[in-house]
Amino acid sequence: MKINIEIVKKALVCNSTKLQDLNEKELVTKMMIRRRLSRNSKILINLADKCDFTQGTMIYGSAFGELIDTVNILESINNKNQVSPTSFQNSVYNTAASYHSIIYGNKSEILTLSCGDNTSYNVIQQAALTLLKEENVFVCVSEAMNFEGVEVLNKCHNKLEYGIAFLLKRTTQDATLIVENKAQMGVPSSLSWMKNLHDLCSDKNNCIIEVEL
Repeated sequence: MKINIEIVKKALVCNSTKLQDLNEKELVTKMMIRRRLSRNSKILINLADKCDFTQGTMIYGSAFGELIDTVNILESINNKNQVSPTSFQNSVYNTAASYHSIIYGNKSEILTLSCGDNTSYNVIQQAALTLLKEENVFVCVSEAMNFEGVEVLNKCHNKLEYGIAFLLKRTTQDATLIVENKAQMGVPSSLSWMKNLHDLCSDKNNCIIEVEL
């Protein structure tokens, strides 16, 4: 089965170490919530704002999830220190999507996927399935890996904070793009498929892809 999807809006943020302009003070007015946000949460909230998304179905993906908070927990255990309640709360994969739903009161379906290098493509496939019953869907994949010792994982010299998002809708129009999953320097493998799609849409208005289920 094949489904054609139109890219309505897109957004991308990345930095070699740490993103500095995520605008969380303006986007998250409640200080107590803002102080608890993980890095992935800040990235997702920023990208959702750029795509004008506040309500509706969301599919979020991350290969490593809340890696920074997980590392903090493990370091606390190793050093025999008390584990931070915020780090413990933020250590699950649906942290970023859940914070967004709390901030905007979004009661629609949220799904989180983690599929290694195939994460961004599987998020798009799930979006295609969702569009069989929904008018549109917001998708986002992000990685936040700026912690001490990350060089053990980051052997490909990927940017340590990276996020891509799309607002998608189903269409009956023919596909205008064919996406090839090419590896790109600095892009985490989990985001490579969506990064290639984002690049193809950079100078086009009518961006439609065919997704095979």
